[in-house]
Amino acid sequence: MHHDISQTSHPHLPAEAGLLLEEIRDSVILLDASGDILYCNAALTERFGWPVTALIGYQITDAAHFAQEFRSVLLSNLEQHGSWVTESERLCADGSMRTVSARWRRLDAPMGAAAYVGIEQDITEALVRRQELLHSRKLAKIGILSEGIAHELRNPLSYALSAAQLLADDRIHEDVRAKCLQTIHTGLRKAGLIVENMLSLGKPNTNFSRARIRLTDVINEALDAASAHASYRLVSISQHFPEPGIAVWGNHDMLVQVFHNVISNALNEMPEGGRISITAEQLNSGIQVRVTDSGPGVTDEQLRHLFDPFFTASSSGRGTGLGLTLSYYIMKEHQGTIEVESHPGMGATFVLAFPLPEEHAEPSEA
Repeated sequence: MHHDISQTSHPHLPAEAGLLLEEIRDSVILLDASGDILYCNAALTERFGWPVTALIGYQITDAAHFAQEFRSVLLSNLEQHGSWVTESERLCADGSMRTVSARWRRLDAPMGAAAYVGIEQDITEALVRRQELLHSRKLAKIGILSEGIAHELRNPLSYALSAAQLLADDRIHEDVRAKCLQTIHTGLRKAGLIVENMLSLGKPNTNFSRARIRLTDVINEALDAASAHASYRLVSISQHFPEPGIAVWGNHDMLVQVFHNVISNALNEMPEGGRISITAEQLNSGIQVRVTDSGPGVTDEQLRHLFDPFFTASSSGRGTGLGLTLSYYIMKEHQGTIEVESHPGMGATFVLAFPLPEEHAEPSEA
């Protein structure tokens, strides 16, 4: 039932407390044990446009200012838990809606009577800014993704374009013509594979073809693909394998992509030259490949985010943060792992672990 109370002050509130509550810029509401609104401060009436007579004396369940869902569960939540924090809609006198962060608590009096107090902060503008920030970040990620796709596709398409331009010359020898056609075919096939990998980034995929593959074949093809890198001729690259036939079970092209990304990452960090060592070892638990560079290394903070999408620790500005993310998911789909060991100033080692290959399968031909 509505009580005709025309002032915001409450007779049971000390004068000093009432003055303090009037200074608070968040809404303050006081309820009695039955849920009647005993008090609301000036911030609530000013911000939402309701007169005091539309609030004080009404049951919380009847006050239109509060969202219906909020009204129906407030008292039960406070009785059960003693406090409640939530976000909720509030109706303004002009019919518009605003969002508040509501913090409510039950106050137990010595004689057993209870009261309820709520402090509600208007977060409408903050939510708008949050959405704008999220939208800006999404746009930034789309831009970085576009850059990453261009980065991944540039080399195979450039090779195919160069070969196609040579084919336009009727004077070239048949052997050169055949090599150009092969280059175009290889470049377009690689580009198509990269697009498929980008589309499947982070999505489980068990349908790609698998075979028992020699690691030397995969790594040599990855090195050949990386040979166009600006730092390639300045870097000394060594390989150490216990036996040439050491093999893993997986997809040849996808694993070439993994090693190409890892090697390119190392080359990005050594624009003035350096060393890369690739070592494979067969353990009881599986096959382990270590790719070690003599670059500047990465910090502990960078290590925690190195495989995150769109993150790059490259000091050269060449990395896009997509290659290592893609490598992470490819290794995951091969039931393997990829990790990094590094200390600043002491280079980095990428450790790729594969399960042992199926014994019945023969190594694929490169």
